[in-house]
Amino acid sequence: MKKRVMLMLCMVFCFAFMLAGCSLTRENPNLAESKLVKESKDYVTKFWDADQRTSQKEQYVDVIEQQFGSIEDFQTQYKEMGASDEQITQIVDIYNDYKDYEKAKEEYGDFKKITDTSYSLASTSASVGITIQTEKGKKVVFTMNYDKNGEMTDHKYEEFQSVSQIMGRAALNTIMSMAIVFAVLIFIALIISCFKFIGAAQKKPAVETKTEAPAPVVETVEEEDLTDDLELVAVIAAAIAAAEEMESTDGLVIRSIIRR
Repeated sequence: MKKRVMLMLCMVFCFAFMLAGCSLTRENPNLAESKLVKESKDYVTKFWDADQRTSQKEQYVDVIEQQFGSIEDFQTQYKEMGASDEQITQIVDIYNDYKDYEKAKEEYGDFKKITDTSYSLASTSASVGITIQTEKGKKVVFTMNYDKNGEMTDHKYEEFQSVSQIMGRAALNTIMSMAIVFAVLIFIALIISCFKFIGAAQKKPAVETKTEAPAPVVETVEEEDLTDDLELVAVIAAAIAAAEEMESTDGLVIRSIIRR
C-alpha cells in the first residue's frame, strides 16, 4: 500500500513539474510569438531592402574590397590599426549579410510578398519561419532562431519545397543509391570472374634446366715398359733360330743375351 502511495505522489510531482516548466516557458515575454514573428518579418523585409543594400555596398563592401582586397585582410589590418573586436565583428557581419543578399537575389530574384509564417517554441529557445514569394515565382523560407532572451542567434534561408517535391527527391535519391549499389556489385563480380585470367597471365613458362654434359673422362694411358718385351722377343727369336738351326743373314748366331 505504501509503495502505491509513493508511486502516485511521484507521478503527481512529475506532472506538476512539467506543467510548471511549460508555464514558465510560455510566460517568458522574450519568447512571445507575436513579438518574435514581428521581428522576423522586419528582418526579412530589411534583408530585401534595395536602398539599404546600396548604402551598405558603398560604405562597406566597396571600401573593403578596394582598399583591403578581402575580408580576411581587412580583419588583420583593421585590428593592427587599433580597432576593437566588437567593431570588426559588426563590419564583418554587415559584409557577410550583404553577400548573402547578393547570392539570394541572383538565385531567386527580388522580394515580392510574405505568404506564410510559422512559430515553434522550446524550453529556452524559439524558432520562426517566414515564407516569401520572389519575382522569379519561387518561394523562399527564412528561419530565425532566438535564445531565451529573445536575441536572434542565427538565421538561414532555403527554397521552399512541397511534399510532392520532397517525396520525388527522396525517391530519386533512393533509385540513384540502389543503382550505385548494383553497379558496384556487378563491377565486383566482373573482377572476381577475371581472377582466373589474371592468374593464368601471371604464370611464368617453365624454365628448362640444362644438364651439363659430364666432362669426358681422360683415360691416362700408362706407357708400358717394353724392356722386358724386348728381352722376351730376343729369347723367342733365339729359340726359333736354335730350333731351326738357322743363322742370321749377317752370319751372327745369337748364343746369349746379356742385359746391361
